[in-house]
Amino acid sequence: LTISAPTIGLTPATLGAATLNAGYSETITASGGTAPYSYASTGTLPTGLSLNASTGVLSGTPTAAGTFNFTVNATDSSTGTGPFTGSKSYTLVLTAHPPVANAVSAAVAQNSSANPITLNITGGTPLSVAVASAAAHGTATASGTSITYTPASGYSGSDSFTYTATNLDGTSAPATVSISVSAPTIALAPPTLPAGTAGTAYSQTMTASGGTTPYSYAITTGTLPAGLTLSPAGVLAGTPTAAGNFNITITATDSSTGTGAPFSTSRAYTLAIGAPTITITPATLPAAGGGTAYSQALTAAGGLGSYTYTVTSGTLPNGLTLSSAGLISGTPTAGGTSSFTVTAKDSANFTGSVAYNLTVTTPTITINPATLPSGAIAGAYSQPLTATGGIGSYSYSLSAGTLPTGLTLSAAGVLAGTPTAGGTFNFTVLATDSLTFTGSRAYTVTVGAPTIAITPTTLPAATVAAAYSQTVTASGGTGPYSYAITAGALPTGLTLSSAGVLAGTPTASGNFNITITATDSSTGSGPFTGSRAYSLAVSVQPPVANAVAATVAANSSNNPITLNITGGAPASVAIAGAAAHGTATASGTSITYTPASGYSGTDSFTYTATNASGTSAPASVSVTITAPTLTFSPPSGALPAGIVTTAYSQTVTASGGTSPYSYSLTGTLPTGLALNHATGAITGTPTTPGNYSFSITATDANSATTSAAYTIAISPPPTTFVFSPAGGALPDAMSGEAYSQQISVTGGVGTKIFSLASGSLPNGLVLNISTGQLTGPLSGGTEGDYSFTIQIRDGNGATGSASYTLKVKSRSVTVLDMVVNVPEGSTPPDVYLNRGATGGPFTSAILASVEPANAGTATIIQGQLAQAGPATAPVGWYLHFTLNPAYSGQVRVGYRLVSALGTSNVATVTYNVHYDAGKVAQDIDNLVHDFVQSRQNMIANTIEVPGLLQRRQMEKATDPVTARMMPSEEGMTFGFSTSLSQMRAAAGDPDAASAPFNVWIDGAYLAHNDKSRNDSTSKWGSFGMVSMGVDYLLSDRALIGLSFHYDRMTDPTDQDTELTGNGWLAGPYASLELGKGVFWNGSLRYGGSSNTINTQFWNGSFDTTRWMADTSIEGQWNLDEETTLSPKLRAIYFSEKVDDYSVKNSAGDRIDIDGFNEDQFRVSLGAEIARSFTLEGGTKLTPKLGLTGGYSALDGSGAFGAVTAGLSMQTINFWMLDTSILFNIEGDGQKSVGAKVAASKKF
Repeated sequence: LTISAPTIGLTPATLGAATLNAGYSETITASGGTAPYSYASTGTLPTGLSLNASTGVLSGTPTAAGTFNFTVNATDSSTGTGPFTGSKSYTLVLTAHPPVANAVSAAVAQNSSANPITLNITGGTPLSVAVASAAAHGTATASGTSITYTPASGYSGSDSFTYTATNLDGTSAPATVSISVSAPTIALAPPTLPAGTAGTAYSQTMTASGGTTPYSYAITTGTLPAGLTLSPAGVLAGTPTAAGNFNITITATDSSTGTGAPFSTSRAYTLAIGAPTITITPATLPAAGGGTAYSQALTAAGGLGSYTYTVTSGTLPNGLTLSSAGLISGTPTAGGTSSFTVTAKDSANFTGSVAYNLTVTTPTITINPATLPSGAIAGAYSQPLTATGGIGSYSYSLSAGTLPTGLTLSAAGVLAGTPTAGGTFNFTVLATDSLTFTGSRAYTVTVGAPTIAITPTTLPAATVAAAYSQTVTASGGTGPYSYAITAGALPTGLTLSSAGVLAGTPTASGNFNITITATDSSTGSGPFTGSRAYSLAVSVQPPVANAVAATVAANSSNNPITLNITGGAPASVAIAGAAAHGTATASGTSITYTPASGYSGTDSFTYTATNASGTSAPASVSVTITAPTLTFSPPSGALPAGIVTTAYSQTVTASGGTSPYSYSLTGTLPTGLALNHATGAITGTPTTPGNYSFSITATDANSATTSAAYTIAISPPPTTFVFSPAGGALPDAMSGEAYSQQISVTGGVGTKIFSLASGSLPNGLVLNISTGQLTGPLSGGTEGDYSFTIQIRDGNGATGSASYTLKVKSRSVTVLDMVVNVPEGSTPPDVYLNRGATGGPFTSAILASVEPANAGTATIIQGQLAQAGPATAPVGWYLHFTLNPAYSGQVRVGYRLVSALGTSNVATVTYNVHYDAGKVAQDIDNLVHDFVQSRQNMIANTIEVPGLLQRRQMEKATDPVTARMMPSEEGMTFGFSTSLSQMRAAAGDPDAASAPFNVWIDGAYLAHNDKSRNDSTSKWGSFGMVSMGVDYLLSDRALIGLSFHYDRMTDPTDQDTELTGNGWLAGPYASLELGKGVFWNGSLRYGGSSNTINTQFWNGSFDTTRWMADTSIEGQWNLDEETTLSPKLRAIYFSEKVDDYSVKNSAGDRIDIDGFNEDQFRVSLGAEIARSFTLEGGTKLTPKLGLTGGYSALDGSGAFGAVTAGLSMQTINFWMLDTSILFNIEGDGQKSVGAKVAASKKF
């Protein structure tokens, strides 16, 4: 049985058409064999398409145009002689299909917005549209594949703009969109106008709508009522002055622009203005009084302007008138009620009227006084009468009765005359005013006997022993008169004559009460009398004070002063002018005087004397004060004794005079003492014993003096010797070793001599008799305990002693502690360790410790180094210390010496050191310089913003976030980046690269270790930068954006020193496509940083301000379908200013350091070439090689360069593997080598 091989066929016969840059999928199916089948292709598939080996699906997105011939082989699963294969050849043609934009037109309403425009695009399907040329009278906005149009506010008419459509195959030519913006329909409100009233304020606002604000308003037909106007803003306002119906047309015009603009509308109105209602106030008039001035103002309201007033019917009362201004005024001359009508007319001739009734009352005339005084026979009589309540002047007449005989009433109202008969008379007086109004009053007058009066009313006072004369006079009766004392008694010496003369010389004083009676010469019922009571005062003479003189003792008190007073006897005396140097005191009729304490000399005061008749003129009292007697305390005699060399103080005090006192010396005080001339204090320290005599004179402020004789005994001091040490055990000595101990003594005078008073000294130990020093190398074999007494004798022969013990130990190895003070800025001297050591000679020295360890470096050197110095330098072991210039404080170095006897104790050399400010400042300044320069290098190498080229590359992104890690010779760099466009591209959005708006973030972290430090103290440092920004595609050839960059760097320069900084940069950037595949990128950034300095001993901080200009030209050109060249020319200028700063140590010391500027100008040129190879199975390999070279000027490091080599691999199932190596070199020799590995997969 022969079984032939199957014929395997493939369908379809031809493949479906494919579109460039559009997704494609076609399934190739095998049949005729044994399933399942596997598929493979030979020849060349279109770039971007791949064949699935298990399903036969040919899919992908073709990215290259052209005709592609290939064969698909299908292999079945037959066994035996199988498997079997079938083949089919296919041809797939890919052509570019860019879209074609065509002209369109649209109509929109005025003041509308975001009107969608229906576009006409043929050819390839657009991915986006763009406005190529802007509209002249509006705004066209493209978003995705749509465009909206908003006309300019107020515009109507024609407008146009052009647009383009773009897909991955290209961009269309611009096409025109023609726009017609329609005119608005304007409405005017309100439909009718409210009525108004003449004379009343009117306001109505017109409102237009439907057009473009603002609107203007005008009256286009008709006339407004007088007083009303229409403003351009549409306010109809004013106060109308005419009534009636007014027909007008109002037109509103908008602010539109364009064809036919502006636009307007009109509306006809009828405005009704009514007449005003004029009212007059008050409604009634107050009554008027006859003969009384009357005034009442009338007020009209409700009309226009001013008013005129007239009486239109009836009459006003007599005497009253109405002015045109509305004032009723005048004086009514007749009583009664008048009726009349008043009419008011306004300035527009509108009228209003009111009817009035006005009543005029008659006046009440009153005559005063109400009663008349009585008269006396033969006594002149006159009494005026006065009328009130009427008008004008009055005339008086007798209307009834009879006047007393001898009296008459004048027309002026005076009742006068001399009555000639007595009795009671009744009569009535009538008063008539100028308007004939009358009033009357009835009177009764009685005429009686005369009243006799005596003058004067009081008598003048009299004085004892002084002549007196006073005449009294009577009147009212009939003369002549006679006078007599009818009660009381006159003072002795005075008499009253019948003619009324009171005269004489009084001899007694007092008040005398008398009554004098005068009798006239009347006949008939006369004569008549009159009396008056008097009180006559008789007084004595006032005293006269005369000058006196007196003498009193100084410091006396209450000295009586004998006064000299003449004239009348005084009742009291008083001090008129006070004494200048004492106190005068008056009491009763005597005066005492007390001089001021301590005063002597002349003084004066004045006094007066007073009695019931008066006070004398002041008189002077002259006082002489005799000089005082001064006394001393203590009194003359011996003052307290003193002691040589002991401070002395004794004060003598004067009293009895006037302070202050001064003191003078006669004789000699003890040597060393002095007299204080102002206080009398004798003070000082006496130096010579003996007995001293002297006198002291005291003088007071008024030059009064007194003297006292004194003696002072000065005795010599006791002698006391003080030994140091005071006695007891002295420091131990060592047999066979040098020893030195100073014995010092204070006290005594003159030259002092030391001696050994008792006991014995070790053999070899000597006492210096002049200095008291115990010295000398002790002899061998002197071990043991010694006791002895040392005596001192001074120049006066006084002695003192002290007892000591001394222990001599066996010889051993010991060393001493030492202290070295090192001046600021100097080098510590070598310390001779043999000094004071015992048990030598020494064969070696041992360094035991250094505290603190970071304060410096200690070494022990042998004597030959010391011998290189002065010839006197001893040979032995020395401690050499190299100081850390930044350290300040104490450094303790422990050491030991070694000899044949053994090893010594540990002793300490203590250095008191001070930092070297200049060296500290220089070292920290170098650290800051290096830190800033290194950070600038890292920022310049790390900072980057995405330009147009990167935006276009984002469409090929397979991951939403890109991460990278790069080890190098000096550290490890880790970075990441992402953006909205990258995320969209990774999600398969074909419009990712062309989306206008993009937000991105990028980060890098560098862990570095400075291999130039060839010691074990180097530590890892770090530098990190996070960048973020936003950018916007102005067009497919222009991009602008803003970026912000934050960086942090930590730089540990050694084990105890670290600098840390946080900085930022921000600014705009732009990217332009200059030509196909050629891009210019530029950015300008400004920022600053805050930094800390932490060293072993000094800490501080500094701030910087920085700015960077970064520009580059880069390109990406396809040399062929598989080869890409990406050159880049870049220039960076980076300037950073470090402000002045300071550092402090733990003690609070501060060092100020000047800031500086660090500038870099870096120019680099580089290129990367990449070529892609598609392997069998669809895997794509792309090897890359890059080379960059440049120069860093100003504060940079000169030339620098970098070489990169890499390989990327993309599998047919979208795995991406990217590897590269990097070599960097800076002009100062810094190098780094690194590698980069990245893997990603698109899902």
